Amino acid sequence: MRTIKPAVVLLLIAIAAMLQARAFAQDDEENGPEQAASLIREAIKARGGDAYLQVRTLVSHGQYTPFAKGAPGLPQEFVDTIVYPETERTEFSKGKTKFIQTNSGDSGWIYDAQQKMIRDQTEEQVKRFQQGMRHDIDNVLRRIWKEPGVKLVFIGRREVWRNTFSHAVRIESKDGESVTLHFDLRSHLPLMMEYKSVGEEGTTNDQVRYARWVSYQGIMFPAIQDFYREGQQSARVAYDSVRFNENVPDKLFVKPTDIKEVK
Repeated sequence: MRTIKPAVVLLLIAIAAMLQARAFAQDDEENGPEQAASLIREAIKARGGDAYLQVRTLVSHGQYTPFAKGAPGLPQEFVDTIVYPETERTEFSKGKTKFIQTNSGDSGWIYDAQQKMIRDQTEEQVKRFQQGMRHDIDNVLRRIWKEPGVKLVFIGRREVWRNTFSHAVRIESKDGESVTLHFDLRSHLPLMMEYKSVGEEGTTNDQVRYARWVSYQGIMFPAIQDFYREGQQSARVAYDSVRFNENVPDKLFVKPTDIKEVK
């Protein structure tokens, strides 16, 4: 009987392992998108199902706290009005310190009470807003993940922070943008979103962490949202009230011709 040399045995083992790995990879490639889509659908259901998908406007009040080098600054009151998918007006403070930022598609304007001025946003500011809306959790869950050319990747079980685990999904758009969503294993609600931002400081690695989920009008909403940039906290948004599908007048987003018209 002919003896098989050890080197040949090792080669055969390596080939078998490679073929098995390739089979698993093909299986993941076939099943990955559907696993990812299933997790997203479960998250939509957990947030309110059809009621969540039918949200067209959001009016919220709360506190915005900026962070510098990981340390919190002074909280600022805000009122935020969104008409999905790409129109938003955010008002900070009141009276002599009032500041308004308004965007709609490719345009935007700012009102600054302290400087007594209204001006158009710069091209960089508009791009930053558009980028932010692409990374908005509600825009991602309601429409972006289903856009033509989008690729869904099931990443699997991950430890998002110590002793907290998730199922992760990456959503890759045809324009090169991508976000990674982490879903709670039990509630299926989002725990965290990861993405890259491009700004004046270059490309940064960003995160949004979601906590204190509250039911408003039968829709689950994260009342605490913590923002991180390059591993350091950059802001916290704490919501006091949230209202869905209120009638929002178009004039709210129209740029005033005079500061006396600002309300």
